[in-house]
Amino acid sequence: MGFIGKGLFEGMVVTARNFVGSYFDKERLVTVQYPEERVQTPENSRTFPFLVYDDDKDRIGTMRCVACKICETECPPQCIYIVMDRDEKGKPQQRPKVFDIDISVCMQCQICVEVCPFEAIKMDNDYEKSQYGRFNELVEHLPDLLKSNEYYNKIKPTEASAVDAKLKAEKEKKAKKAAPAAAKPAAATPKAAAPATPSAPKPAPVATTAPAAKLVIPDDAPFSPEQRQWLSGFLSAVSVGAASTTSAAPSTPAPTAAAPAATPAAAPAAEAAPAAAAPAGNWPWHDPGLGMQQRLDLAKSAPLADKLMAAMAQTDCHACGYDCRGYADAIASGAESDLSLCLPGEAETANMLKKLMEEAGKA
Repeated sequence: MGFIGKGLFEGMVVTARNFVGSYFDKERLVTVQYPEERVQTPENSRTFPFLVYDDDKDRIGTMRCVACKICETECPPQCIYIVMDRDEKGKPQQRPKVFDIDISVCMQCQICVEVCPFEAIKMDNDYEKSQYGRFNELVEHLPDLLKSNEYYNKIKPTEASAVDAKLKAEKEKKAKKAAPAAAKPAAATPKAAAPATPSAPKPAPVATTAPAAKLVIPDDAPFSPEQRQWLSGFLSAVSVGAASTTSAAPSTPAPTAAAPAATPAAAPAAEAAPAAAAPAGNWPWHDPGLGMQQRLDLAKSAPLADKLMAAMAQTDCHACGYDCRGYADAIASGAESDLSLCLPGEAETANMLKKLMEEAGKA
């Protein structure tokens, strides 16, 4: 049986126990004399985002952000604003010129960290962000947001070490991919030179070996061996327009050595090659500053792969596992069936890719 005021009395007992115990037990000293004293923040605490760079000697050149705008798109309160940098010729650079975060709006949800495919944005532990103004003073700009990977390891050692190990493994993986690709062209040159010594009038072996080394699908790519072999040949013929036309020219004279009448038949094949191949590396729609309709208008008369590329966000962020050109070619060839991998383009790109594939009869 209780009595009136029992709960109040029990609460006062707990308060008195803590009050008296605080003189003898340091763990009961919950009051900190801030700012002279500061409590060390836990490693998993978070306040506002910052951008990571790897080398103090070149902060801009070594920052991990590529201005893909995924974090800007996914931010629930829309407090992130990004403008991609461009060179003097207007060509987009894979780094931000403007990166602003309005910390008066930021809700510290960490979604920007979760969606970043480059480990470029992380959550800070710095909570002393008070300012005298309520507007521009609470907007942090790119120089304010840049902090070193050393600082990241200092405030979040467990998380940062796992990220460093992941990035190191990815770097080693890319180096292993690049090694066979560099070795194959070097091995192909002696084979091309061998037939040239006995008979000079046969240039065909030289021309056929060159396109084979243009694009090589890595062994660890998510395709079967048959798909890798087919996709390698397809990308060598489609993506490298200049190489495909030069390789087609020497292959047609071989059967016409006996009959000169076959020479006119080679003309339609030579004329058809430019129509099927896109201008490699010089795509007018490859500009993230253009709108969807503007890009599609520029690729209106282009092949399907170019139209698919024009529907993408043009940031080459590699969040889909490809650059924009590679993703478009993979979809057009049938090697990639997922049309929702372009994270910066979101639903707009996915819907347009589906529409273009339906119009082409490949849905």
